[in-house]
Amino acid sequence: MKDGKINLNDLANRPDHQLSIVPREEPAEREARLEIDKADAAHKRRIDFALHIAAFIVVGVALCLCVWAIVREGSTAEDKRWATTLITAIVTGFVGYVTGRSTK
Repeated sequence: MKDGKINLNDLANRPDHQLSIVPREEPAEREARLEIDKADAAHKRRIDFALHIAAFIVVGVALCLCVWAIVREGSTAEDKRWATTLITAIVTGFVGYVTGRSTK
C-alpha cells in the first residue's frame, strides 16, 4: 500500500484471499431478506416447541402407563419388571436431557 492506495491486482492474485466486487444490497431487498429470516427463525422455534410438547406428552403417557402397571392389583411380576425398566429409561433420558449429556 503506497500513498494510501490499495493495489487490487496484488489482492486478487494472493492465493489465500478471494477478491470479488458485488453490488450493494438495496435497502428494500435487505429489509425483505431480514423479514424472511426473522419469519423462518420464528417458524423453526414453533416447530421445536411443538416437537418438545409432543415428546413430553408421549413420555408422560408412557410414564403414567408404567406407574399404572406397577400399582395395579392384578399386575404380574413381568408387568412390573418392564414398567420399572421403562421408568428407569425415562428418568435416565430426562436427566441426560436436562444436563445436556448423551450416552455414547
